[in-house]
Amino acid sequence: MNYKELEKANGLLNEIREIDLKLRQLEHPFNRVRISIDDYFISFNEKYKQKIVNILKEIRDEMIKELNELGVIEND
Repeated sequence: MNYKELEKANGLLNEIREIDLKLRQLEHPFNRVRISIDDYFISFNEKYKQKIVNILKEIRDEMIKELNELGVIEND
């Protein structure tokens, strides 16, 4: 793994940690999903919350796949 690949791997790890944190927060039944772009935001209730959780998990899986392609493996 070269320096640029290491930099990319560290960035992916940070993003995965952030997704994991958000997924843990969304486990709480009273937390809603809020998506913002600059000053505009939209809030989703329970009906759509699971769909957004599933998308976050899918993104996380893709990032883990990228890490694996870079040669990074998860410790057991």
